Amino acid sequence: MRARILGTALTLGLGMLSIGCGAAAVPPVQRPPTMPPPVRYAGIVRYEARLPSARGVSAAIETRPARWVRLRALDAGGEPLGLGRTDGEGRFAFEAPPGVTLEIAASVDHEGHRFEACADAGGERVHLHLEALPAGAPPNALEIVVPDEGEGVAGAFHIVDTFLRGSLAVREWTGRALPALFAYWGRGVTTDWSYYRAERVPGSGRYGIELLGGEPNQRATSDTDEHDEAIILHEMGHFVMDMLSTDSSTGGSHPGHALVEPGLAWEEGRASFFAAAVLARSVYEDTIGVEPTGSLRVNEDFEEAPEGLVGLGSERSVSAVLWDLADGAGGLEDRDADPLALGPAAVLEAMIAEREEPGAYPALSTFLGFLLRTGRAPRDRLKELLRLNRQPQSLLPAGAAEDWPRTLAIGGRVRGRIDGRSERTPSGSPPLPATGFDAVHVYRVEVRERGRLDIGLRIEGSGRVAEREDLDLELRTLRAAPILEARSELPFERVVHLAEPGWYVIYVRDGGAGNRARYELDVTLRPPPPTAPETPALGAP
Repeated sequence: MRARILGTALTLGLGMLSIGCGAAAVPPVQRPPTMPPPVRYAGIVRYEARLPSARGVSAAIETRPARWVRLRALDAGGEPLGLGRTDGEGRFAFEAPPGVTLEIAASVDHEGHRFEACADAGGERVHLHLEALPAGAPPNALEIVVPDEGEGVAGAFHIVDTFLRGSLAVREWTGRALPALFAYWGRGVTTDWSYYRAERVPGSGRYGIELLGGEPNQRATSDTDEHDEAIILHEMGHFVMDMLSTDSSTGGSHPGHALVEPGLAWEEGRASFFAAAVLARSVYEDTIGVEPTGSLRVNEDFEEAPEGLVGLGSERSVSAVLWDLADGAGGLEDRDADPLALGPAAVLEAMIAEREEPGAYPALSTFLGFLLRTGRAPRDRLKELLRLNRQPQSLLPAGAAEDWPRTLAIGGRVRGRIDGRSERTPSGSPPLPATGFDAVHVYRVEVRERGRLDIGLRIEGSGRVAEREDLDLELRTLRAAPILEARSELPFERVVHLAEPGWYVIYVRDGGAGNRARYELDVTLRPPPPTAPETPALGAP
C-alpha cells in the first residue's frame, strides 16, 4: 500500500513503510479479520507565527506552512506505524488504520538542510506536536495548526523554519551546505540569553544555539526570541561565519551604548548584517513580551547612518557599513544611493576568502582593507560609503585603525596603557571593563617553528584590584579559542605554551573591575623540551 506526499511517497499502513519518489511496490499484507481497512489522510500542517511590533511581538497571529518537517503515525498504543515528512508547502498524504495520532516534530531534513528545535540543552528531545486524526476524512481536507498559545510549541517550528530560510540563502549565495544545527529553546525555560553554543559534543558535527524562552508565566512582558526572526538569524549568523569564515571574538557583553573590542564588534555586527540580508530588510528588531504590554529592545535601520559612537569598536557601524556594501543588488533595497552594490553573496564570499590570508583575524577596518587590496571595491567608493555612514576615514588602510590586531614579532616588546576607568575613555566610549575598546589590547604573533612560546606582561603598578591596577593576560588561537590565561594580582603575568607553527593571538585586558595601568609586553620562543629517549624493548640489543 503506497500513497504520495506531493513528491515524497509516504505509506503508513499496517506497519509497512515506503519513502521516496518511484519507490518499489510494497508486497500486499494479509490483514487480520479484526483490523479495519486503512483510511487515507491528506492535508497540510501549519504553525502559528507572530510579527514584531512597537509593543512586543504581535497579538495577531498568522499561520505558515511547516515545511519538510518529520511526521510519524502512532496507533492507539503509541506505537509508530510509519515515518515521513511534509513537503515544501507543509502538505502530507498517507494511508493508515483509523484512529491514529499524527506526531509532528520540529525537525527539518531536506537536501542537506538539517535542523531541530529541542527541549533540552543536549539536543536530544525534539519538540513535538500530537494531533489525533479523525477517521474517514476526505482527501486533502485536514488542516493541522500547531498552536502558539498555552502549551503550544509553534515557536519551535518557527525556529527551524527560520533556520531553513537562512540555510537556503547560504546555499544560494555560496553553493555550500551547512552542518546540522539545533536550537535549545523552551517557553519559560531558556531564560539566560540567546547564544551560539558551537559544537555541543566535540567531533559530533552537530552545532547548537540557545534561544530565549522568556521568564516562567511572564510571556507578556519578558524577553522571548522564538518569533524574533532577526535574533534567530543573528545567532545563526555566528554559526555560518564559524563554519565558512573566521572568528575574531572572545565573546562577552556588547551593549549598544559602548564601543567594544573590535573583534567582538565585528562578529556581532556581521551576524546582524547576515540576519538583515536573509530577511532582505534593513530594519533589525528584537522584541520583549507581547503587545500591548511588550516593547522593542532593539529597533535599528541599517540604511540610516549611525548616530553617536561609531568606528572600529561599534557593532552598529559594522552592520551599517556591510549593509551599504551589499544593498542595491541581490534583492536588498538601497534607499540612500550609496556608491556600492556588491550584493550579499559577494560580501559573504569576501569574508570566506579573507579566511585564507595568513594570520587573518579581521575587524571592520581589516575587512575593508581586504576589499580594497583584492580589487573588490575601489578606494573612492569606499571613502564615500564611509562618509555617508558618518564613519572615520581611518577605517581604510593607511589610517590608524587598520593596525588591528597589532602584529608582534617573536623577540619583540611593546608598551601600552589599559584604561577601563575614565568616565569617557580615550576612544569616546563609556568604560566597559570586560570588553571595552580601550580596556582590551590585541596582538597577533606568528610562530614559525615548534617551541615554547613565552609571553610576559609587566604592569607599572601593583597589579592589585584594590589599587585598580589589575591587568590580565590571555593566549588564544587564531579562532579566538582560549589556550592559557594569567589572572593573578601580581605586577607580572606570564604564560608559557608549547606551540606548534602557526598564528596566535594575545590579549592584554582590564582585570574586570575598572582598572588603569601602563604595561610592557614581550614575546620569546624557546626551544622545545628534549624528547625522552625511547625505552628499548625487552630482548633488544
